[in-house]
Amino acid sequence: MAKRTDEGARAPLPEVAGKVFSGITAVFLCVILFAFPLFYQDRYFDILEAKYRFYWLAAIALLAACLAVGLVFCFVDWKECGGVYRKRFFSSFRPAALRKQPFAFQALAVFWLFAALSTVLSDYVYESFWGNEGRFSGLFLITLYVATVFLIGKLGRIRKWYLDAFLVSSVLVCLFGITDYFRMDILHWKANVNSTQLDSFTSTMGNINTYTAFVALSLGVACGLFVTEKNPLRKIWDYAVILIAFFAIVTGQSDNAYLALGALFAVLPLILFGKRRGVADYVLLVASFMTVMRVIDGINQKMADQVIGLQGLFDFLVRYEKLEVIVIALWLLVAVLYILNFAADRKGVGQETGIWLRAAWGVFLAAAALAVLYVLYDANFGENPERYAALSRYLIFNDSWGTGRGYCWRIGWESYEKLPLVHRLFGFGPDTFGILTWDFRQESIEKYGVFFESAHNEYLQYLVTMGPFALAAYVAFLAGSCVRMIRAIKETPWILAPALAVLCYGAQALVNINLPIATPLMWALLAAGLALTRQNPRNLD
Repeated sequence: MAKRTDEGARAPLPEVAGKVFSGITAVFLCVILFAFPLFYQDRYFDILEAKYRFYWLAAIALLAACLAVGLVFCFVDWKECGGVYRKRFFSSFRPAALRKQPFAFQALAVFWLFAALSTVLSDYVYESFWGNEGRFSGLFLITLYVATVFLIGKLGRIRKWYLDAFLVSSVLVCLFGITDYFRMDILHWKANVNSTQLDSFTSTMGNINTYTAFVALSLGVACGLFVTEKNPLRKIWDYAVILIAFFAIVTGQSDNAYLALGALFAVLPLILFGKRRGVADYVLLVASFMTVMRVIDGINQKMADQVIGLQGLFDFLVRYEKLEVIVIALWLLVAVLYILNFAADRKGVGQETGIWLRAAWGVFLAAAALAVLYVLYDANFGENPERYAALSRYLIFNDSWGTGRGYCWRIGWESYEKLPLVHRLFGFGPDTFGILTWDFRQESIEKYGVFFESAHNEYLQYLVTMGPFALAAYVAFLAGSCVRMIRAIKETPWILAPALAVLCYGAQALVNINLPIATPLMWALLAAGLALTRQNPRNLD
């Protein structure tokens, strides 16, 4: 005789708790992904402080809500279940259980431990904890990043529309930035900004470097959704966002965009070239980007007195005499690939292309990397550096490289080398780069008119302020998270979106500052991606 079930019985306590916790994390994610990019108070004059305050208040609210709900469920568990679920929860913190945690979470825990150790051992504990002598990226903010990733990664249930909400916010930020490129200032934020700095600030992100870091995140998400989307309407929406983001990142005027775009276009084929549709989508993205550059060049020529104008590598690329021919050839290739795709689908031919295309692309990337290394060596140590004169600002490393980044990196490294062994191992303290390089303050002001409070390289920043162990753990966390997400693509294809966002952020971080303006969004997207790796792939739209 079948066992009778009580249809009116309440859901098990863990199921109820899971829904409540996932609801709390969903509110936090939506606030950060949609509202945070658009938030401001006194325009650009307090943009860093305002964004920082918004984020830490939201993160503290998340932690407080989860703690309060957790205590309530502990009480209910004690009254109704004898504390069995509480015991099960705390048993997950035993060494044997911790060793079974995914590598990404282990690396993240190690990163936080070394950040905390660096703070404790610092000669400037207060400044290391709060980051008040830098960009507010001290142990306090790091702890919030780590805690939110653990909470969302372990308790969150992610829906695709969360990323759509982020893209809606991104479109607004990009449009504000594009209108700033046309000197429209529709937000009226530049009225009292020094005329020499007008073009260095844009949209709701502040400095153009931070703006393009944000656009890189948006581009990663949009591309990840586009190449994995099957719904035609959603695919059109994703493609529209990509076009806007391409336009925004080019007109953003920051050199960190090159690294983000390079990483995106270099890695995508390794994922997409396994299927015919992926090859066609990739060529479409390349053709679209080249077309956007051509359009921007045409606009600059016809409206030269109404736009900021391109500088740097983008200016060099748009002036290439055969750019128009390349654009036409790419679009012809796109048409051919989609027609062949359609014909193959009609005949019932499978989508798989085999391993050879991706292998060939891997060989190409390796050859390209060797060629770049040779050019860099030849430009800096060869006998004829003048042959690279057109691109000397990018290829020849000196104090002026990267608008003073070469100098910034040099003084950071020289200051780090002089530290006692304990500080070389565990750093000078989170976000204390400005204190570490204090001896160079007057010199940097005389040479560049500014004092460098950050290394303008997130990895060098972590090395000199938190030590090599913290840096290694951070890189392992980012890499481990991306690998974990990519391994889940078969079950949840659109998990590629947060993975590409993290990739783009990680690439541009080589020449950019870790600020609580764009960086919280990277951590939120990464947390969402980790949460997706443990979810049921069904019913996530």
